[in-house]
Amino acid sequence: MVWGLRLKIIYEQRHSLHRDPYGRHPEDPRRVEEGLAALRASEAWGYIDLVNPPEPDYSAALMVHDEEYVDRIKRESSLGFHYIDPDTYVNEYTFEIASIFATAAREAALSSIASGEPYFIMSRPGGHHAGRRGRAMGAPTLGFCIFDYTSIAAKALFDNGYRVMILDIDAHHGNGSQEILWLEPRALHIDIHQTGIYPGTGGIWSIGGGVARGTKINIPLERGSGDSVYSWILSHVIEPARKIYEPDFLIVFAGFDAHMEDPLTGLEVTEDTYAMFGSYVGRLLERGEIAGSLSILGGGYGEGAITSFVAYVEAMLGIREQPVIGEEEPSPGVVSAIPGIMDLLRDAATRIK
Repeated sequence: MVWGLRLKIIYEQRHSLHRDPYGRHPEDPRRVEEGLAALRASEAWGYIDLVNPPEPDYSAALMVHDEEYVDRIKRESSLGFHYIDPDTYVNEYTFEIASIFATAAREAALSSIASGEPYFIMSRPGGHHAGRRGRAMGAPTLGFCIFDYTSIAAKALFDNGYRVMILDIDAHHGNGSQEILWLEPRALHIDIHQTGIYPGTGGIWSIGGGVARGTKINIPLERGSGDSVYSWILSHVIEPARKIYEPDFLIVFAGFDAHMEDPLTGLEVTEDTYAMFGSYVGRLLERGEIAGSLSILGGGYGEGAITSFVAYVEAMLGIREQPVIGEEEPSPGVVSAIPGIMDLLRDAATRIK
């Protein structure tokens, strides 16, 4: 069933200027171009508007990052192609491109809440590992990321009085976003990620601090976790948390690297999980249970990322049926912790109503 939604995809062809000239880095422009090419061949393309981002407002990054860090990225970028840590490269275009998508995240969030239309930003370089001052929560590197678009979008919304739910489905923990929003009760952050891989953060009892305690929910998964585990999480964690928190807006950090073919991770997810999440977003919008949504491109470095991206978009628009997936519990430690975390979330939600 097609919902009647139109998806705005923000695309900037200059993204390809941020690249490793030797073609050795997995965070490569082809990820975006191949994804869009596959989407153009899909029935979904008739329900999509491809739009240009606004020109960069260099203050957008300063909404969540320290000025010293932003200045450092600008300075490093001016030096041309080099690595600023063992994982993360910049070149002469990086600061400009990252600033474009930082601005786009802010403006897309505000446009979506005003119109009710879903948006998807085809952003790169990545974002969710970049903390306020760069490396976050003790991570060894920036993990390919420069500015945290997720936190920028969230801050634009809650600065305008809206409550935000962030669903990070990238296989790596969004340590930058979580660090920035750690004390912020107006952002419910649910992060599903593989344990034991970079950045090594996101334990089950990392739940936020101060008045935000309980608004950060981390679901670390064992290697080999697949569709049925994600289905359990949607039913037993994500949707109950949404009903408790009652957000106005949903941000999805749409990493497609949980797919079983991804070379950097060890999960066993198929396109069905991404279709499930896309359908979840579309249904919430169609029913008026959220006022807007923004998806932000995350990781995904194999062929499965392309098919998963298409499945996510098709299901969001109602072109692809929501798959029927059985449920399997994650680790006992996660299952046993959830009731207590939900109680803390309930307390936090009550305090900010």
